[in-house]
Amino acid sequence: MTRNSPPTSNGKDAAARYRFYGDQFVLDTLSGNFYRVTPTAGFILRRLVTGKEPGELVNVVADHFKIDRARALRDVEMFTSELRSLGIIEDVGT
Repeated sequence: MTRNSPPTSNGKDAAARYRFYGDQFVLDTLSGNFYRVTPTAGFILRRLVTGKEPGELVNVVADHFKIDRARALRDVEMFTSELRSLGIIEDVGT
């Protein structure tokens, strides 16, 4: 996603900003950019834009994908770190 996109601070604004097409495509309506994401990234992003905190996502991801919590934590941290570096989400901890 683009570096000049403003961070989203609440789920309502973010939910209106991003449109999901299946599990692998996301449209940023603010920038007009269309992105292909992995199903896991799409799953995490959907929950982030509806207000889930990254820390809450670890258990949700572990349960949904039937993986151990350590792997889920690593996946969530890596993805949210990338989103923060691009300015998609604010700097929040897991």
